[in-house]
Amino acid sequence: MPEKRSVKISKYIVYIFFTIYLIVFGIELSFVYGAPYWVSYLPMLCFLGSGIVAISLVIHIIRSRKPKSRQAKSVVKTKFNWKQSLFVIIFVLSFVPLFSSIVDQGLNNQNFSIHNPYWNGCSNLKTTLEDQDYEVYSVQTDLSATMRMDEKVVLVIMGTNQFYNPIYEMPYFKEFFEANNSLLICHDHGSTSYLLYEAALSSPGSIPVTIFPDGVLRDNASYDKNPTFPIIIDFAEHPTTSGISEVILSRSSCALGGKFIEAFGWTYIGGSSDKYSFIDKNGDGMYKSEDDSFSITGSLLSGLSSLMGGFNIPKIPLGGYPQAVFLAYENYHLVNQSRSRIFCSADASLFNNELINSEYDNKQFALNIFNWLTFGNPSDYIICFDEAHIRPEYMPDVSSAGIFGLFLGYIIHLSTNPLTAFIYPLIGIWTLKRYLPREAKEEEKEKEKKEEEKEEILKFRTSSFFARKINWYKENRKYNQALTLLYRRLERRVNSLLRGRAYTTENIVDAIIEEKGRVNISKINLRRYNRFFDEIILIKNNKKKIKSPEDFQKLFFEMEWAITNI
Repeated sequence: MPEKRSVKISKYIVYIFFTIYLIVFGIELSFVYGAPYWVSYLPMLCFLGSGIVAISLVIHIIRSRKPKSRQAKSVVKTKFNWKQSLFVIIFVLSFVPLFSSIVDQGLNNQNFSIHNPYWNGCSNLKTTLEDQDYEVYSVQTDLSATMRMDEKVVLVIMGTNQFYNPIYEMPYFKEFFEANNSLLICHDHGSTSYLLYEAALSSPGSIPVTIFPDGVLRDNASYDKNPTFPIIIDFAEHPTTSGISEVILSRSSCALGGKFIEAFGWTYIGGSSDKYSFIDKNGDGMYKSEDDSFSITGSLLSGLSSLMGGFNIPKIPLGGYPQAVFLAYENYHLVNQSRSRIFCSADASLFNNELINSEYDNKQFALNIFNWLTFGNPSDYIICFDEAHIRPEYMPDVSSAGIFGLFLGYIIHLSTNPLTAFIYPLIGIWTLKRYLPREAKEEEKEKEKKEEEKEEILKFRTSSFFARKINWYKENRKYNQALTLLYRRLERRVNSLLRGRAYTTENIVDAIIEEKGRVNISKINLRRYNRFFDEIILIKNNKKKIKSPEDFQKLFFEMEWAITNI
């Protein structure tokens, strides 16, 4: 007994350790950035697995506790119920997004969130747009949600830092640009670079390719507090620059190529000063062409360089000319006669709560941009901010909005992916199988079983004295006496097996095992033996009273089964 107990405790320790390991591993994976898209599914799988193991362990401990009564002792050893644990987790998780807002009151302190009222949020931008009769929403789940709206959309990508999944985003942008929608991209050293590549590949001609080099824009000729807070005063003539003279940025990037980007199709809107601005890549505050430059060398080009004698691949300098920070693009689709507009900013901080209400023209610049993106018709468009790809940089997102977006995002991804969409109907059939209509064969078997039960009852409706006595007991509801009388036949067989041992359920079951052999008795039959003898012994000792004909009939058939199988 002590050995079995120590083995059980050791097993529990292993499961607890495995649960903790999955949680820690899932948290570590949550901080992996720049990895392939499928890595984002691993933390959820780790947390789900740890929950299943933990709940299964709790259920197992509760069910395997030492029974207090002889009747409870008939329960056999339990197993880890993974299915039940999974249902418990699904049930709990389904309510977490609904009630988590009670904890944080729906507040959000993520960078550039339109629900963040602090200096790093964009709640003032939301208020400014709503004052101009724009409808403003945030997308917490998946960008495809914007395609379910009846009106045209201006999608705002504001300082996102989460990886964009090409499997979902590329088909989305192809449909997006063909539906007269517009796009505002505000880069902030995050994931918008990948987004621009995906959008350009998904719909060639809808958006030019743009590269944002690493580093911070410094303008020594025009700045506020220091050169990393450049003041943009060089603007081209464009509807978005009407009435704009100064716009302040904060730790901005730039579009590679300066005014040369017009060759790719962009319209140059604004940039830094001519000779005294550059991208500082190493943070030393000084411009050096060998350090502050962009190299297009990749693994393929490096290999070609070594094969061809090590030729030098030129680098693009990031200083000595105006750095482009604002770009615009308008495209006309010949196929469906639709038009789409795109505005690109190399900085997202110019619209946060700290800078949009500054002494500079940031607020008016924002209004000009949205007026241009909506073709001067605000009532025809809905403004949607992508917050599904904005998450805390150094910790998992535990806000109510983040949890809601995380859960629903996984559901949308898995249900729309052709490789995983088939799983949902299979899970539905598996969970609802017991409630689905049964086939005709099963119904026939049920009818046959009921007929057999009726035949068994008719066996006792004879003219014999024994049968008349049993019927009298039944008619007068003396079920205990009837069962005791019926049990005498089986009791003689049980006494012969016991051979003088005490008349207990445990001894009877042990005697049956000795007689028939443990291998020849299934676990199901073993449970039936325990349940039946627990009840019949209580009835014989007048410790349990049978009051309904249904209970009598049930015990009668169990007695017939016991007589046949002993």
